[in-house]
Amino acid sequence: MTLRKIIIEYVSCILCSSMTVLLNAQETSWSVETSLGYALPHRSEMLAIVTGHSRGINLRYGTWDANGWRKNWSDHGPVWQGIQVGWLNGGSSELGKMASGIWLVALPILPNWHVELGSGLAWSTAPYDPVERPLSIAIGTRLNAAIHLGSTAQLFHFDKGWVALGAGITHFSNGSLALPNLGLNNVHVRIRGGWKTKKRITSHIPLLADNQNDDWRIAFATRAGARDINLPGGVLHPTVSAGLYAQKRANVTHAWVLALDLAHNQSLRQFSTNSLTTLQRLQFSSLAGINLHFGRGHLMLLQGWIWTQPDKSLGRRHLQALFSYDFNQKWAIEMGLRSFRLRADYPFLGIRFQPDKAH
Repeated sequence: MTLRKIIIEYVSCILCSSMTVLLNAQETSWSVETSLGYALPHRSEMLAIVTGHSRGINLRYGTWDANGWRKNWSDHGPVWQGIQVGWLNGGSSELGKMASGIWLVALPILPNWHVELGSGLAWSTAPYDPVERPLSIAIGTRLNAAIHLGSTAQLFHFDKGWVALGAGITHFSNGSLALPNLGLNNVHVRIRGGWKTKKRITSHIPLLADNQNDDWRIAFATRAGARDINLPGGVLHPTVSAGLYAQKRANVTHAWVLALDLAHNQSLRQFSTNSLTTLQRLQFSSLAGINLHFGRGHLMLLQGWIWTQPDKSLGRRHLQALFSYDFNQKWAIEMGLRSFRLRADYPFLGIRFQPDKAH
């Protein structure tokens, strides 16, 4: 699988998922925000290129609603979801600027206080180049993934609008599809002004039936991905894996997850002086965590441990994050990555199958 094909599939999946969740929206709103922060120097190599404060401006369009799947998250008020388009100055010429488009949800934990989760795509103006930008080691490609986690409190309310103050972290990375890939972690505070419109968007995609009586559900997944290692511009090493999930329903918003994963990792051959057999490239992992439900979309966050053939440069412990979208009750597409030592490695795309529960 080439880098171009992987990026095209990732872009398509993001865009399809983002457009689909917007169709479930109701009362629309706009907001504009400005932010100030800095790039977190999470690796010692970053210290030389983090020389100033980051500055950003974002435009958001989305909806507030307490019906459909959002009813499950609306104990303290309606849920917002929509698209954020942003422009970020990283704070130095080496970090450059980043244009991004992110799908976001804001979940109320108090009537005027929300937690934000989001993912999307970003375009860097200063990726690594051995001749023109040899110090731009944070980002190795123009096109990158973006992941956002934040919190916002609405301070002032008006008849049709509000003013909010928030803070968060937005991560930009290509998932080690091309090195160098230290990643850009923008920690920031922001102020936002928003207003509601009279326009309303009706739902065209039905929600799937909620399996309220299914305490445990089993699912299977197959995935394919790639990884770049060693010197920049090296060969992409493919990875294929199969996963088994057991999900214990907690309530309508989330389930607890136990998982097993078996991966064939071609990149292990770069760390051996001898030719490796198929068995010597197999990594068996166990994982545990939570699966958050947002209608047809799901966010699974897992802590994992590799028990066989770990990558010596990365270790055994890792975090695995997956976003999936249900086509129907049985089939879903998923995309995700495994992260070692606070850096992204092993991005993948996959298909998940969940059989009917036997009665």
